[in-house]
Amino acid sequence: MRTIKQFLFAILMALFLASAAIAEEKAGLTAPPGPTTAYQAKFPISVRGGDYDLLTVILDFPPGAGVPMHFHGGQVLATVLSGEVTLTEKGTQRIMKTGESWTENAGDQHTVINAGKANTRVAVSILLPRGAEVNTIVK
Repeated sequence: MRTIKQFLFAILMALFLASAAIAEEKAGLTAPPGPTTAYQAKFPISVRGGDYDLLTVILDFPPGAGVPMHFHGGQVLATVLSGEVTLTEKGTQRIMKTGESWTENAGDQHTVINAGKANTRVAVSILLPRGAEVNTIVK
């Protein structure tokens, strides 16, 4: 009887170790953790029927670099990825820092300059009706 108990105990231990090994193997197959949202911007728009291009541009502004007074042919969402820029629009200036966004409607005139001492990177997405100009410099 004692031999049977020892035999059953050995089988039980073997099954336990096997199930632990299988669990470890499955754990290695799980997906890595997903990304976390660092920042999110929302720009509600209404779009009429027609053809559009969604243009995304990453701009690098070294210190002192900027864009003179201009406007875009479509709606814009801009996000500062690193550094900061000075945005001038409608007679006011705002310093936009890393992680901050602003929006522009087609025809909104503005300037953007890196007045700081470090490089700045800005992501710009433009919903542009087909045939519209991306940038128009105001003279």
